[in-house]
Amino acid sequence: MNILLLVFSFSANNSDPSSIIYYSGNKIFFNVDSSLVQIYGNASAKYGKLSISADTILYSLGKKMLHARGNVLFNDGNSDIKAEAMRYDVNREIGDALHAKTEAENGWFYGEQIRYFKGNILKIKNGYYTTCELDPPHFWFYSPKMRINIDESLVAEPVMLLVRDIPVFFVPFYLQSIKKKRSSGLLRPEFGTSYYTGNYIKKLGWYQTLGEHADIIFYLSYYTRQGIRFNIDQARWNLLPYSRGYVTGNYIKERENDEERWELTVDTETKIPGGINLNVDTKMKSDPGYLKDYEPGEVDRLLQREINYNLNWSGEILNTKTNIVMDHRENLTTDQLYERWPSINMTFPHFRLGGINVRSFYKFTRDQSKHWASGFSGNSNLNLNLFVFNMNMTLNGQSDYYENENVFVNHWRTSTTVKTDIYGLSFFGIPPISKFRHKITPSVSFSYAPVPDSIDVAAISGFYVPSGQKSLNVSVDNLFQCKIGKRRFDFASVRFSSNYRYQDEKFSPVSIYGRFWLGDLFKQDYSTTYDLDLREFGDKRVNTDLRYGTDFGGYPLDFYLTHSVSFTEADRIQQADMGINLSPTPNWKLGIMTHYDFERGKVTSSRINLTRDLHCWELVISVNTFADNWDYSLRLGLKDIPELKIGRETLGGFMP
Repeated sequence: MNILLLVFSFSANNSDPSSIIYYSGNKIFFNVDSSLVQIYGNASAKYGKLSISADTILYSLGKKMLHARGNVLFNDGNSDIKAEAMRYDVNREIGDALHAKTEAENGWFYGEQIRYFKGNILKIKNGYYTTCELDPPHFWFYSPKMRINIDESLVAEPVMLLVRDIPVFFVPFYLQSIKKKRSSGLLRPEFGTSYYTGNYIKKLGWYQTLGEHADIIFYLSYYTRQGIRFNIDQARWNLLPYSRGYVTGNYIKERENDEERWELTVDTETKIPGGINLNVDTKMKSDPGYLKDYEPGEVDRLLQREINYNLNWSGEILNTKTNIVMDHRENLTTDQLYERWPSINMTFPHFRLGGINVRSFYKFTRDQSKHWASGFSGNSNLNLNLFVFNMNMTLNGQSDYYENENVFVNHWRTSTTVKTDIYGLSFFGIPPISKFRHKITPSVSFSYAPVPDSIDVAAISGFYVPSGQKSLNVSVDNLFQCKIGKRRFDFASVRFSSNYRYQDEKFSPVSIYGRFWLGDLFKQDYSTTYDLDLREFGDKRVNTDLRYGTDFGGYPLDFYLTHSVSFTEADRIQQADMGINLSPTPNWKLGIMTHYDFERGKVTSSRINLTRDLHCWELVISVNTFADNWDYSLRLGLKDIPELKIGRETLGGFMP
């Protein structure tokens, strides 16, 4: 292959590289009379940041006009334009591409003619936009006139949405920001209808950036039956490590019944100099049904009307860890109030006396009762290994002062635990298992606390009123293992436990808990009690969990089944949940979840989700049942443009 590279300069000062055009090709001809350069085969030219390649390039030195034909690829340093033919004026820096396309905003723009202007501006005649890469695409937005400021904005008038050549939507004018970075601009409106509000237009508003770390969305929504709703949608800021959070809210005075309805959410985290953390979490609504009425197709969430705020400081002074909390939690619906105003906790440096670990603490709390208590506590711990036994001994003491009763409460308690491990190994196996191992861990623990004098104090959050205690607990843990090859697996466990009741002078019924499992596939839990005096079992419960996932030629299948049954003296309670997710074809997904009540002998709730992948579109159909009620939803939307969707609420009166 014979390639010739020529360099021409169009500036009096040849030292400026940006004024030079570099071009190359398989064959290059120069006509001296017409000052025309002709490049054939793998033709390319470069001028500054601009480059162009094609099957053929013709360049007029006098007019400084470049013509390209066949498989044209034009690049301005930021984006590509592919075309059948292109003309480019070097002096004016304007180009015209015929039957061209360029990529932008997660999709492609096509045009009968695309005119390129210096400054990354495109004007498209008889063009369309699509996110579908097929040719022809499944859908496109057609407009006779479009103006694109690359990485800035898109303006088109008018715009028509076509699906398989069928017009389905029309707007006379369209403006959209296509900046890669956050930028202020108009919101994309949403249209639809619902049983409560009537026809509506949502999100008539503006998105405003507030520097690099904050933004706000505010808009109006108009409902033909209820009027105008005002919205502030996530006024957000992220000034980490100092502050982050958001505020959302909306308000409407309904036209039909003159009722005021609203919602407010505040969630903030702020660090104040000095190591102080201030957290606010508030969720309030005017009434429980507000979301259901104004968010069609969604299941109504539980009423949340709460005011929560929290301020805390953590630090260390003279090796003493200190935490100060001011916490307020108020449920406006139930009038429940929880408060620590303030709460102070201090952990003093711990130390060792031989093998004994000693720790000490201080706490102070003023709670919602407006009264306070404070106290010191300490504990010591000694852990010993004696032959095959492990022994752990603890001693705890506390002294608390209750302000309202003006009384000191002193108390102490101690406990000792002794345990060991015993192993048993089989002489045989069951292929592929070579050995079985049984690990037994018996444990005995004793705790004692003296009976205090009669104490009559009101409870304070974080403090407890002591009581006498003397208990003896006995337990035996069993772990069953097997060996396959060089690996050891756990497959079953059983625990027996009981405590001695000194007041009754007898042991409590023995609690029995067992589990059998096979990896992540199967798990079964058993629980019951056994009365040593009556020599009979108490209530029994068995929980079974089966999960299985596989792949059939690239089509995944996931299945789960949970079953629980309880046997009481008078009755048997049994229920089950089942779910399956499968892809019968590459484009279909099916999900089924159901709950069966054996006592009623019927399915009490279920959900069926059916999803169809339509390449660039997705169809989701969901049917839900609960008791005697049922509901369904339908949504057809673009994957890359989720705001563009057709749902049950959009179709309005056409669907029940």
